[in-house]
Amino acid sequence: MAKTYRPRIPKPFRIPRPMAAQAEGTRFGWLTPDVLSIVAGALIAAVAPLDRLDYVARGLTAAALADAAPSAQVLLVTASPEALREGLCERSLPGLLERGRARGALLIPPADAFCGGAASRAGAMSAASAAGAAPIVRMPPELLRLSAGDVVGFFPLAAGERAPELGALGVSAAPWVLKKAPQSVPAVSLRDLADGQVPASALEGRVAVVAAGAGGVTPQAVATSALPPARGVAAVLGGLLDGGRRASAPAWVPALFVLLAGGLVWIARRRYGSLVATAALFLGVFALAAGQGVLAARAEASLIALPSALFGLAVAFAGVMIVRGLVVQRSVDRAAELIQRAALFRMQGVHTLPDEEFWPRVARLAEQAHPADLVLVAELPAGSWHLRFWNDRQGGGESFVAELRRDVRRPPYSSEQGVPAIRLSRRFLAKQDMPAVVVPLIAFGEIEGYAFFCGPVAEQTFSREPERAEHVGRELALLLRRKRLARTAQGGAGEARGGGSPEDDLVEGARVALDDLQLFGSMLRSAPVGLLYADAFGDVRFVAPEFAKWLRARDVTVPAESASAALPPGSLTLGDVLGATSASDAAVSLSSVMASDDGIELSVSAPEPAVLSVRPLRRESDGSSWIAGYVAALIPVQQAAPVSDNVRPLAVRDAADPLCAFQLGDVVADAVASAARATGRAVRLEPIRGATHALGHRGELGQVLEAFLTDVAGRGLPGHGPVVSVREAPQGVQLSILDVGFGLGLPESALQRVLTAPGSAPAGLEPLGRLIVAVEDSHGHAELKTNDGWGITLTVTLLRAHPRAFVSANEGGKPAAQQNVIAIGRAGPK
Repeated sequence: MAKTYRPRIPKPFRIPRPMAAQAEGTRFGWLTPDVLSIVAGALIAAVAPLDRLDYVARGLTAAALADAAPSAQVLLVTASPEALREGLCERSLPGLLERGRARGALLIPPADAFCGGAASRAGAMSAASAAGAAPIVRMPPELLRLSAGDVVGFFPLAAGERAPELGALGVSAAPWVLKKAPQSVPAVSLRDLADGQVPASALEGRVAVVAAGAGGVTPQAVATSALPPARGVAAVLGGLLDGGRRASAPAWVPALFVLLAGGLVWIARRRYGSLVATAALFLGVFALAAGQGVLAARAEASLIALPSALFGLAVAFAGVMIVRGLVVQRSVDRAAELIQRAALFRMQGVHTLPDEEFWPRVARLAEQAHPADLVLVAELPAGSWHLRFWNDRQGGGESFVAELRRDVRRPPYSSEQGVPAIRLSRRFLAKQDMPAVVVPLIAFGEIEGYAFFCGPVAEQTFSREPERAEHVGRELALLLRRKRLARTAQGGAGEARGGGSPEDDLVEGARVALDDLQLFGSMLRSAPVGLLYADAFGDVRFVAPEFAKWLRARDVTVPAESASAALPPGSLTLGDVLGATSASDAAVSLSSVMASDDGIELSVSAPEPAVLSVRPLRRESDGSSWIAGYVAALIPVQQAAPVSDNVRPLAVRDAADPLCAFQLGDVVADAVASAARATGRAVRLEPIRGATHALGHRGELGQVLEAFLTDVAGRGLPGHGPVVSVREAPQGVQLSILDVGFGLGLPESALQRVLTAPGSAPAGLEPLGRLIVAVEDSHGHAELKTNDGWGITLTVTLLRAHPRAFVSANEGGKPAAQQNVIAIGRAGPK
């Protein structure tokens, strides 16, 4: 028979046979993560790592199980300070113990200092011939075992002189004792015993715990008048003599309990679900607490390490619930990933959004385009003349409006002639003193809704730039019209199509959306320049890595992108991106982008010179166009000549922000209000003292001060916001900001580095560095000082300005008012 040659497979490349691999896998198949977590919890309960908490828990358990039955072993004897000074204890205590046939006396400091002579004579008598005399022993302070400030037992004493004497009184080493309740230990006054008001037979068979107490109290208050720790010593000694000695339970007791309870939770989780498993956990905790009480009341070695056992049970529960839940959640996440990514890509379908999401997003878009303290949008339902208000803040928009009629054919929604137009109303909101700019949203002659820009900021912007409200209203109206028409068309198409195959439509739509999403994400990640896309609501939905890096360098929080580079709505807005530039507010507002078909271009210098181009994406249909989104590009600009690394070029001063005289109080008040609105936390402004006319670059100081206050208030703890004050000082106009250290979370030594090199501030201190640079550019100086543990104060001092008033005579001979003259006081008679 011919032999077949079989080449030998090298050992590193061998694989086990299928049957062998299956047997090896089933051998340890029971070692699942939830089982291992139960075992780990049992080991934690056996090791008891929370030693200090376990000690306190044992003491509390022993104190909670105190016996309320009257003690027949201990009598608390209190002596007033007057009686101790008179020597009553030293004279009468040995005789009282002998006549009352007491077991002995235990002297509690400071009473032992006044009864020490009696104790010495009693010791001498017992050493000589009085073998039956009651011992009088001083209690050593190291004898007491304390837990949570209360006596719970007695420590073992080293081999010494008092150990036999304490043993004669029944005092022995006991870690924990089920003590007597303090009110169950009888107490008498030493003077009453000495005067015979209390018979000496009350001491028969008892240990007299002699302690100092207050004098002149009623017999009912004698027990409470004793100084600590006398009451605790008497209660613990009474419990010890009645058999209340307790010790720690063996380590296997809590470990076994955790194994049983963890197994119960594991079975409940697998068969009945998470709710029943949680109920099983609470049942186990209750059983542990009840079992501890039952064991401690009956057995000596019964005090369990309760916190360690609970910690082990929590580990077992976390392993059973969380680890197994993560396995199930992983499968669910994989199944929902395609649907979630497809939903993120559907940005143009505004008609698919529910009203609870659509209208607050419209309000958020309007707030980005027009400055206001509060923005409301109103929906005009089809076939109705009454409005429905919306806002993205808590409580919606209905609670802000005081107008009850809400009929668009009447003021303030229309003029007296019934014509809708942009107008200013002062009695429209619940706050009567807050003005509101009413903007009707009209598209092709039809009213789609209303927008209301409320607050003094909106009023000032409307008086200065009335065309901004008109641009915003036109774009919002087109957006609302598109949503209404698209929803109407979708409803008609659904009725015409009738029955279909929803499964096929879902699969096909998911496939197309996934392909487009992958292509768009690949394009963004591979782009040589920074790209950004925002939808029609101004929410950034896609951002390239280069653009995200630039935003983070500008202290803008950019959320982590998904696998397709898409961001959820509301996580980052186009207004935040435009606010990161260093240009003026008029140049970087969203309304400027809306008003220009070609977009705007902004020059940025940090961290590298670049040009930020932002333009709207318009869609046209049926002769109309509307903004369907926004696109931005960050294009780097090559420098003309390389600059050395150790040379910092001087910043170019904006020509629109010259060195001028201004009121520092007005700038600080605006910055405080903006920081409070941006962070939602209180920024306190002390009353401004003086005229506060200062010399400096007003625009730059206002911007950097607002950014710094926003940074400090946002980082600070609740209730520790910055406190700002402005006052006139001999050296100039001073601005003080208290609690800088709490907001930045750094000590004074770390903040002092910024004073030396503000242009190279470390990470997290860039706003402070920019503020110091701006102050120095305005010929001022800044300093930091500690306020004795009450925070760190930043003090900025600017040059005081003295504006001159020029007076010239007019044709009538009277002086004419100039632009730099402010009239003060009442006007004279005409």
